[in-house]
Amino acid sequence: MIKLETHCHSLGGSSCATSPNETLIEDYVKAGYGGVVITNHVSKGSYDHHQGETHAEKVRFYFSLIENLTEQFKKYNVKVFWGTEVSVVCDRSKGYQEFTVYGITEKDVRDNKPFYTFTQEELFRFAEKKGLFMYQTHPFRDGVITGDPRFMHGAEAFNGHFHHYNHNETAQEFCAENNLIGMSGTDYHHERQPITAGIYVHENICTNEQLTEYIFKNEFEIFSDAALYERELEKYKASQWK
Repeated sequence: MIKLETHCHSLGGSSCATSPNETLIEDYVKAGYGGVVITNHVSKGSYDHHQGETHAEKVRFYFSLIENLTEQFKKYNVKVFWGTEVSVVCDRSKGYQEFTVYGITEKDVRDNKPFYTFTQEELFRFAEKKGLFMYQTHPFRDGVITGDPRFMHGAEAFNGHFHHYNHNETAQEFCAENNLIGMSGTDYHHERQPITAGIYVHENICTNEQLTEYIFKNEFEIFSDAALYERELEKYKASQWK
């Protein structure tokens, strides 16, 4: 079995990510991970941030960053998988919603309107049609609208990004009550950010298709360091109040 990060953002792919590739790789190698899913944002802000003039050029840039990380991680025998975290259309006066999709291909993104113009249900219907796995990230984070459980395959039962109040215990209850596949991820954005979570998968999982199929079976084990998350959250809150 290997440790797999399910939720990681890279510099250039997500406008909110700040960690250079070299540092990101070093952080995960030191933490003993054998795989990382790069889940860069697909939102209006990140899309505008991508290089290129046309939709196709921006999509090519988006995936070229993952390809580059894949090659760099190979030196350390760490596998890279493709995901995307989509900000869907919702009532922005009430908050925002983000859903991560696994098994996505460049063609899926290039041949459709920008994913950030989809509603939750539209994105779910697309995922169902393509055999993709879709789950809501940080469904109970402050400022987030919890999605309709009928239109998702899973939800993030633990999110380890300590810059936010994620209410992970409530998320775990939500997964259990709605028979959703529970995920666990660090939500890595910044260099030297404490890596708090992930899942264990078989070493023979090597492709995006294999990972998606494996997660749908829901036979994996999740792990998290809730105590570390809480300590870092308290330190972060204190620093913000100064």
